[in-house]
Amino acid sequence: MKRMLLFLPIFDYLKTRRNLAKKILISLIPALIVIIYALFFNVRNGINISEVFMNFVSVQINAVAILISFSLAIITILVSADNNNVRRLKEQEVTEGEYKPLDGKPLTLFQVLLSNITYNVFIEIVYLAILIGFIFLQTVLPIEAIKYLTGMSIFFIIHILHVLLESVVQMYLTFWEDKSKA
Repeated sequence: MKRMLLFLPIFDYLKTRRNLAKKILISLIPALIVIIYALFFNVRNGINISEVFMNFVSVQINAVAILISFSLAIITILVSADNNNVRRLKEQEVTEGEYKPLDGKPLTLFQVLLSNITYNVFIEIVYLAILIGFIFLQTVLPIEAIKYLTGMSIFFIIHILHVLLESVVQMYLTFWEDKSKA
């Protein structure tokens, strides 16, 4: 049971979101375009693909580590803050448009933000582990496989950024005062 507890935030995220296929497609289409392009068009001669790929992976490792730190800081602020804004987040329920109720109860804005950011941290950590694996895989895989690994990287980068941007927009809209009521 404890092993399943580790994945609880992911299961809750997946159970409470609508249009998950659209989110996956937004990330999958550019990744497939990169793979198709790499398969049908020859990369310039004289370039060490392995070196370019390793530089690409190194930059991603640094960026993902920073994103993990940033996301964990947001979670810490959200769960430890006790002010009017956070209380309002915990009290205000979301409409069912993009979100499904969890266990028959509507979600609050706080739950939506927390689940988005927690899901993103989980995906970022998984991707960081994959990137570290890429370092070792690159030494044994043929150059052709690097094209697929690059496409996989594009998928994860876009997916992580998409969920992160979604969270930022949700936070922005949460704290945006309705000017028409003033």
